[in-house]
Amino acid sequence: MATTRCPDCHASLVVPEDPTATTMRCGYCGSTVVLADAEARRRHAIELEREARLRAQAEAAAAREQRQEARAEAERREERRERRRGRWGARLMTLTAVLAAPTIIAITVFDLPARLGFGASGADRLKQVSAQLATTGCTVLAPIRSTYATGTVSTLLPVQAQCIRVLAAGAGDHRTLGLRLFAADGKELAKAGDTLDPQLAYCAPAPTTLRYEVVVGPAAKGRLSHMVLACPAPTAKGRE
Repeated sequence: MATTRCPDCHASLVVPEDPTATTMRCGYCGSTVVLADAEARRRHAIELEREARLRAQAEAAAAREQRQEARAEAERREERRERRRGRWGARLMTLTAVLAAPTIIAITVFDLPARLGFGASGADRLKQVSAQLATTGCTVLAPIRSTYATGTVSTLLPVQAQCIRVLAAGAGDHRTLGLRLFAADGKELAKAGDTLDPQLAYCAPAPTTLRYEVVVGPAAKGRLSHMVLACPAPTAKGRE
């Protein structure tokens, strides 16, 4: 146990064990006593602070490295999961394509002629109906148009003050068709129910541009045909 003496009262004092202490207070007279090895103690305290600072820096660097390694490991795990999911997704898409290809090819090959404009379209039936109506004085206002359709077909029709008859016929899946006629302001003027070969008649009181729609059935596809005839106005007896 190291001791020192108070310079004022000459009392014997025990040196503090704290290595960083450079002074102490006399317990007898209250004087401040500078320890004999104060300079060495200051150097020792500075060394302790430096070591503590270096130790804290090393611990912080180690913690950062651990965090970086943890993030890198998490990214590697996520990347492996993504690769596994990608492989399974590719396998599933390949399997789906293999299973669906025959059906797609069959549908495409079966439907291809109609899409290219070949095959039945109902035009032959329209020719027969128009020939019948020609005997009543009807003439062709809009010739037969054939098209591949999977949805409603809309057509503009300029007319004079005259009576018209819209005809439609289909082939393929178009086993029932409907007709609707609209004025320039969008008002529905007439319609024909769903039948195999619908017809719609209307007399325009003045020149205008009408629009008619050929309405196909749900999920129906194939070629269909439509045309418009100008027909004599019905007589009073015919209207009755």
